Amino acid sequence: MAESEVSILIPTYFASRMALNCIESILKTVQNPRILLYKNDVGWLQACNALMRSLNTDIILLNDDTVVLTDIAKEMSFLAYSDSSIGIVGGKSLAPNGDTVINYGIYIGPDGNTAHKHYGQLSDNVTEVETQKAVEGSCMFIKREVLDKVGYFDESYGQGYRAEVDYCFKVRESGYKIVSSPNSKYIHFTSQTMGPLGVTNDTHAIFMEKWGAKLKLGKI
Repeated sequence: MAESEVSILIPTYFASRMALNCIESILKTVQNPRILLYKNDVGWLQACNALMRSLNTDIILLNDDTVVLTDIAKEMSFLAYSDSSIGIVGGKSLAPNGDTVINYGIYIGPDGNTAHKHYGQLSDNVTEVETQKAVEGSCMFIKREVLDKVGYFDESYGQGYRAEVDYCFKVRESGYKIVSSPNSKYIHFTSQTMGPLGVTNDTHAIFMEKWGAKLKLGKI
């Protein structure tokens, strides 16, 4: 299947220098990017859904507290279309030093608790494409056909915690694979939105009501 157009979607509360740094990094690294910035006060999850519904392209969701280091549109799209069964591609999230991995896929335990895979490892040591149960929403490529088939994020998750994991589970149940791209690198300055806003909502109960039984039986 041929690659299609990709839109990079950046929901932001503050539209501050942080968001401008993100956009400047895209302009430096991504060839001919299509960028949509949405300043909002409705929440990350709702903003993502509004942006995704407004388009008919493949999309990359990108947090405003990120700095892109490689051509994520090229790398993620190439990997996504290397296999028709791939529906979502995650990036490689790095600490501000640019050398240490923060996240390369999400581990989900039978109790629904999550952990970042490869946390603390050197970026140069994490070089393989990996199949994942879920990837982080701070830099997530989603094929348009997946959005058309599976739909959008479940807004009952409020401000968004675990929403991307929930969505990845739905996508996998629909028959798609989720992978991480080692060449899609970005720095993530974590908790730069939720922290200042004082958002601490716990969505564990919502998540376990939907997925707990399958997690405990190893069926998801």
